[in-house]
Amino acid sequence: MKVRLLMAAAGCALGMSGCGERYEEPLPPRDALYYPIGLELHPSGRFLYVTNSNFDLKFNEEMGGTVSVIDTTTNTILADASPYVPSFAGHIELNEDGTRAYVTSRQQSEVTVLDVASEGQALFCEVDGQPQRDTRSCVVRRVPDVREGAEIPLDPFGLSVGRVTREVGGESVEFDLVHLSHLQGSEVTSLSFPHGEIEGASMSSAALLNGGNQTRIRPGTQDVYVAGRFTNVVAMFQPFVNEEGKVEAIVRRGSVELSRAVTQVDARGLAFNAAGDRLYVAARNPGALFVVGVDETDGLRHEVIDTIPLEPKASGVVVHQGADGVERVYVSSYRNGIIQVVEPQLGAVVDIIDVGRSPYDMVIDPSPAYCNAPGDRCQAYVSLFDQRGDQKGERCDDDDKSCGAIAVIDLDPASETFHQVIDHIQ
Repeated sequence: MKVRLLMAAAGCALGMSGCGERYEEPLPPRDALYYPIGLELHPSGRFLYVTNSNFDLKFNEEMGGTVSVIDTTTNTILADASPYVPSFAGHIELNEDGTRAYVTSRQQSEVTVLDVASEGQALFCEVDGQPQRDTRSCVVRRVPDVREGAEIPLDPFGLSVGRVTREVGGESVEFDLVHLSHLQGSEVTSLSFPHGEIEGASMSSAALLNGGNQTRIRPGTQDVYVAGRFTNVVAMFQPFVNEEGKVEAIVRRGSVELSRAVTQVDARGLAFNAAGDRLYVAARNPGALFVVGVDETDGLRHEVIDTIPLEPKASGVVVHQGADGVERVYVSSYRNGIIQVVEPQLGAVVDIIDVGRSPYDMVIDPSPAYCNAPGDRCQAYVSLFDQRGDQKGERCDDDDKSCGAIAVIDLDPASETFHQVIDHIQ
């Protein structure tokens, strides 16, 4: 990533303490997990990326998080390939061509922009042409990156990444669009990064809904959907991106009322099916999976077509078309340590996978690399926030040097271990 020295100096002026110096101890371990939250897979499926939050601030308060790079062929953490990031790291997502990784962190309300190695085997911050594990020069807190630049609103957490193309100066330029929801306040944010570079970035924020937890882009569109903890709706917006690729405004696109009886449904995860005509929203009050139909035959319309009861404390939602042709929705239940398997066609939970303590995020091997036919490798990875290694259900101790695990689930419908945990990564 081309980051000018001027930008690094500006970062120091904005309070990124220790610029040009080594991190202060204690440093988080790069060969272990520590309160893992967000997950992302490289398009090849070989490398898994895990954000570690430093939730108890045992390590360096400013830069006490890491992103673990895991080789899924051996389920081992590649310590030298895993960079430091700010504490309270949340979600991570790659851009369209898998060349950049974007990470939200709530420590000082920032987004870290990381380069992805050519085969996905490492994440790093490139400074003056050299890959660095020190990512402070790749942290974005203001746009533009000067003292008078606008700050990213408080507590960025939810994250989705899109892309637009513009003709600028006679050349076709691709812009990564990074959309954020914020746990505090009512704002949403869109940032535009030309060619995935920090230099030239633009940003716009606007009030939309309270306590935005997660965002998703509807397939085939630029519509961004946001689930909120302190409302009974899912809200939609689009960024207005001008001819130069700059984000100038947030355009509200309406909302979907999930419940008339409850004013705060505490919506957490949300996901679309591949066609983009079904939206699945997991909520905690009531504990339910809301199935929303999306219709564009006469304008954009939404309708809640089913409400499926869930166990308490639902978190993430993932939709997967199995190799047997069955569409399933996987919902993690943070309190009960389970993944609930929903078949929307039946409108019911059809299976429960006991994964361990505090499951949060979940990703599934990408197609066409995997999951194409019965008998092919097809695995899901689930972050277990505070489980003590592979000791199912046991919470970390204060003196543990690592905390949390990744449960590996078999999703091959032809396998004897279908819907079972087959390994733990720690």
